[in-house]
Order: sequence, then structure tokens, then C-alpha cells
Amino acid sequence: MKKEVEDSRGEKEKKKVSTLYLVMAALFTAMTFVGTILIRIPAGIGYVNFGDAVIMIASVVLGPIGAAVAGGLGSAFADLIGFAVYAPFTLVIKALEGFVCGVVFKSVLKGKNPYLRALLSFLIGAAIVVVGYALTDILLVLFGVIASDADIGAAALLAGAATIVPSLIQVGISAAVALAVSPKLPTLSLLNRNKNR
Repeated sequence: MKKEVEDSRGEKEKKKVSTLYLVMAALFTAMTFVGTILIRIPAGIGYVNFGDAVIMIASVVLGPIGAAVAGGLGSAFADLIGFAVYAPFTLVIKALEGFVCGVVFKSVLKGKNPYLRALLSFLIGAAIVVVGYALTDILLVLFGVIASDADIGAAALLAGAATIVPSLIQVGISAAVALAVSPKLPTLSLLNRNKNR
């Protein structure tokens, strides 16, 4: 009888955490969307925003899966407003950013200083964004989506290179914001088992 009560209590706790996880993933998806469209500082073809800061924070709080969902969906939906051609690429790039940041934060240097873990995961996530959008612009030019030029190869490389500095600025600012905030936030696993990161 006692075992049945404990099993029932454990199932309720799992459902509670699962519901909380889904709610938090949806909240971070919405925050990524808002952080991406609320402040748009024009930079070349695209714009600088704070969506990456939310994705990086989500990677610490939710882990890899929740951050991938929040990053991919929130950012792709934001791109549908004004930059729809980028939306499929953004879905992949930002989901990958959230997933890798979450994996690195949760697994690499486990038990070490959370600021060091966050810094390492955010730097790797930033690299994914910079390289991802440089490759995206190269592909979009090569296939004639965002430019047409007699020397298409040179134009593609130029477009990819032009993306690097604005991307570095965006992810650099976002990483600084996320680094100041995220290591002090609780993770959802903390709510489940009262364990610290």
C-alpha cells in the first residue's frame, strides 16, 4: 500500500514537472519571438536583436531540447515577419544553437563554475550562429534569392562575409546579457529533485 502511494506521488511529480517544462518551453519560445522582433537594429541585410540572449538563457534553464524548440520556433516565426526567406534557415540555425548550448552547459565541465560552463556553451552557440548565417547568405546569393550578379561566386562570398560582423555583434551582446543572468537561474531539474546544477 505504501509503495502504491509513493508510486502515485512520483507519477504526480513527473506530470507536474512535465507540465511545467512544456509551459516554460512555450514561454521561452514566446520570449524568443518577442526578443527577436521587439528591438530590431538594422545591420546589413538583417538586423541585430536579443533573441539569442533568450535562447542562451533557455539552454541553461530548460536544457538542450527545450532550448532547441524555443530557439528554432521563436526565431523562425519572427523571421516570417519581414524576412521570410530566412525562416527555414533560422529554424535550423537557432534550434542547433539552443541544443548545442544546452548540451555543452549540462554535460561539459559538469560540476564546475556555472559562469565558466555558460561562457563556453554561449561561445560555441555564437559560433554556430555566425557560421550558419554566413553560409545561409552564401547559399541565398548562389541560388539568386537575395542578389543577382554577373560574378555570382564573388557576390556570394561577399554576402557571407558581410554577415559575419553584424552576427558577431548580435551574439556577443546576447552572450553578455545571458551570461549576466542565466547562471543564477534555477533549472527545471532543480524543481524536480532539489538538486543544484
